[in-house]
Amino acid sequence: MKISWFKKKKEKKATQQQGSPSSVVKRRISFIEVFVALSLGLFEKPSKGLTRAFEFDKVLLRAGLSVHPVKYAAETLTLTVLTAIFSIAGFIGLILTGALTPIGVVIGLLVVIVLNVAVFASRLVYPYLRASSRRVETENELPYFMAYLSTMVRSGVSLERVLERVAMLRVFKAIKLEAQRVLTRIKAYGEDPITAVENIALNHPSSKFRDVILGYTTTLRSGGDIVHYLEVRTRELFESRANEIKAILGRLTSFLEVYAIFGVIVALALYVFFSVSAAISAAQALRTPEEIAAISIDISTPALYNFFILPLIGLAIGYSIHINQPRTPIGYYEVYLTLLSWLPVSLVVFTVILIVTYSVEVFYGKFTLREVIGLVYATLGALIAASIPPTLKYWSIVKRRRGLVKATADLLRDISEIRRTGLSPEKCIVLVSSRDYRNLTPVVERAAAALSLGLNLEDALRRALRGIKEWFVCASFRFLADSIIVGGGSPEIIDTLARFTQTLSELEEETRRRMRSQIILPYLGAILLSSMPMILLYMLLALAKIPVAIATPLVFVLAMGAVVNSYIMGLIAGKASEATVAAGFLHAILLETVTALSLLITFRLIGVF
Repeated sequence: MKISWFKKKKEKKATQQQGSPSSVVKRRISFIEVFVALSLGLFEKPSKGLTRAFEFDKVLLRAGLSVHPVKYAAETLTLTVLTAIFSIAGFIGLILTGALTPIGVVIGLLVVIVLNVAVFASRLVYPYLRASSRRVETENELPYFMAYLSTMVRSGVSLERVLERVAMLRVFKAIKLEAQRVLTRIKAYGEDPITAVENIALNHPSSKFRDVILGYTTTLRSGGDIVHYLEVRTRELFESRANEIKAILGRLTSFLEVYAIFGVIVALALYVFFSVSAAISAAQALRTPEEIAAISIDISTPALYNFFILPLIGLAIGYSIHINQPRTPIGYYEVYLTLLSWLPVSLVVFTVILIVTYSVEVFYGKFTLREVIGLVYATLGALIAASIPPTLKYWSIVKRRRGLVKATADLLRDISEIRRTGLSPEKCIVLVSSRDYRNLTPVVERAAAALSLGLNLEDALRRALRGIKEWFVCASFRFLADSIIVGGGSPEIIDTLARFTQTLSELEEETRRRMRSQIILPYLGAILLSSMPMILLYMLLALAKIPVAIATPLVFVLAMGAVVNSYIMGLIAGKASEATVAAGFLHAILLETVTALSLLITFRLIGVF
C-alpha cells in the first residue's frame, strides 16, 4: 500500500515538473525573445520605413543572414534608443555631480553623440560587411571548387550528389556553406537542384560566382558540353586568380606604405613639433638650476599617439591586409597556443632583466633614466622570449610543407600513368610509394601502408595526411579520394586533377614569392622609429642646454613606443609575406632585435650611458 502510494506521488510530482503547456512556454521564453517582442511592439512601423530606405531585404539576403528585415530594423532602433537613454542619463548624472569641467562637458557631449551614431551605423554596416566577407571568401575558393566540380562531372556524378559531397567536405569553408544553402532549398522547399542553385547564385554578392554557376545551369538546361564548359571556366578562373594576386600585392604594398608613413614620418613630425615647443619654452624660462630641475615636458600627446593611435592604425592595416589576401581554411592554432603557454616564462625574463639592470625600483616610483632604460630592455627581452617558441613551432610546421604542392602534382601524374595499365587506384598508390616525392614521401608511404593493411582509401588518406598543414595538398587528396570513390578514378580524371594541381602549385609559388618582397618597409620603419626621435630629442635638448635627465618621461614614451610598434610591425610583416600572423613572430623577433641594437647605439651616441 505504501509502495503504491509512493509511486503515485512520484508520478504526480513528475507530471508537475513537466508542467502545463503554459508553464513550458514561460520556461522557454528567453531574453532575446523579449527583446525582439519589445522591438517590434515599439518600432514596427518605423522599421518598415527604415527597411525600405536601406533595402534591408536585399542586403540581408546577399549577406546570407537568415533574419527578417523588419525585425533587424526594429532591433537596430531599439539598440540605438537604449544606448541614447543610458549615455544621456550618465552624462546628465556627471554634470549634476559636478565631475565635469567645461571642456569635459564638451568632450562628454561628443562622446554621447559619437556613441549613438556608432551603434546605429554599425548595425547598418554589418550586413554589408557580411556580404563583402561572403563574396571574398567564395571567390577565394571558387577556382578550387570548379576544379573539384569538373573532376566529379567528368566522373559522371550528378549535381545533387556533388552538392552533398561538398556540404560535408572540410577543405572548403565558404563553398561548403553555399552547398548547404542549396541543399536546404532542395530538401525544405522541394526545389529541383538546378533551380535551387540558380536561386542561391542570383542573390549572391559575388559576380564571378553568379556568372559561373548561372552559365553552368544554362549549359545543363540546354544540353551543352558540361565538361568542356567547366574545364574552360576553371582555366579562366585560375588565370584570373593569378592576375588578381598581382593587384592584391599592389594593394598590400600601398597598405604597408601607409603604415610606414603614419608610423615613421607622421611620428617624427609630431615628435619634432612637441620637442621643439618644449625646448623653446624651456630655453626662454631658464634662469637658475632650480628652474632647470622644475622643467616639465608634456608627454600626453606623444603617449597617446605611440600607445593608442599608432597601434590602432597597425590593427587597421593588418585587418585590411587580411581581407585582401587569399586565405585557406587551415589555421595555425598550435602556434598561438604555444605563445600563451610561454607567457609565464616571458614574465620571468622580464623580472630577471629588471634585476640585472638594477631597475626594480621602478615599481617603487623611482623613474630615472637607468630605470627607464632597464624597463625598456626588460620589455624587449620579454617580447622576444615569448615569441621564440611560437616561431619554432611555426617553422617546424612550415618545414614539412615545402614543395608539397608540386610533389602532389607529380604523384597524381604518376598515379594517372600507372592507372592506364589497368591496376586499381589503391594498387597504384602502393606501387608509387617506393618513389621519392621529397617532403611528400612519408605521406605516400603511410597511405600505402594503410592500404596494404586493408583500410579503405578514404581512411588511409585521412591517416596519412594527419598533421599536414598545407591546404592545397589536403584538397588535392580529398579530390583524388572522391574521384575514385564516387567516379571510379579513371586515368583521364586523375590526369585532369594532376593538371589542376600543377596550376595550383605554380600559382602558390608565385603568390608567396611576390608576397615575401613586401616586408622591407616594416624593417626600415622600425630602425627609423627607434633612432630618429631619440637623436632629434637629444639635439633639441642640447640646443636648449637642458639635461637629458629632465626629459626622462619623454625618453620612456619614445623608446617604449618604438618597442611596442616594432613588434606590431613584425606581425604585420609576417601577415603580408606569408598570409598568416603566425609567420610574424619571426619578424617580430628580428625587429625587436633591430630596435634593441638601434636604441643601444642611439643611447651611446647621445651619452645616456
